[in-house]
Amino acid sequence: MNKKLKIAIYILVGLIVVYQLLNFTKILAFYTVPTTGNEPNIKHGSFIIASNLITPKRGDFITYEFQDPMYGKSTMTHRLCAMENDTLEIRNGTLFINGKNVDATYNLKHAYILSEEKFNSLDETVTGKDYMIIPNEGKQGYLTYIEDKDAEKLQLKAYRFLDDKTNSDPKIKEIYQNDWNKNHFGPLIIPEGKIFVLGDNRDYSQDSRSYGLIDQEAITGVLWKTLFVIESN
Repeated sequence: MNKKLKIAIYILVGLIVVYQLLNFTKILAFYTVPTTGNEPNIKHGSFIIASNLITPKRGDFITYEFQDPMYGKSTMTHRLCAMENDTLEIRNGTLFINGKNVDATYNLKHAYILSEEKFNSLDETVTGKDYMIIPNEGKQGYLTYIEDKDAEKLQLKAYRFLDDKTNSDPKIKEIYQNDWNKNHFGPLIIPEGKIFVLGDNRDYSQDSRSYGLIDQEAITGVLWKTLFVIESN
């Protein structure tokens, strides 16, 4: 066998072993993000690196192990919003931790209901591809998810969709035994050893609101870097 080819094979095998070792120990773990639940800050199709050498703190994107009743054990990524003994409340769609508005520091995505004319006047980079056609005041409307910065720039805030406080979410009630919904939630004091996570695409994400608190020990890493994004068609 050619000497250069041997060296190349040894290097390749060595890199594969190192990659597997880093991934197994979670020192550097590599993941792809298959949903839009954390947009706009983690794009759908992102290839990310997380590390268990970084101490997780409020506001970090973390990876954690989750036992899904339908799909079994999986690794999830969300923003760590509250830790043990924190008081969490979502008031009219805005997150407060220990009485402080923390959403003011992030560019998030929220749900908006637009008329067909309004929807068609906006670029797809604003409205995105996750939208639904729904009835709206007797006409065809669009439920779509828009970044805060775009909503402010285009003066769309009046079109934001918020659940009425009286609309109890059955799934949330089953978990938390309270008549809450995604936009009106808490106050909730986080128990010892637990954390509360949210996706940045707040009205689209499935997170601690809909499947409960997470064990702190389930955290496997903190997002270190997004390497690249595979754009979807």
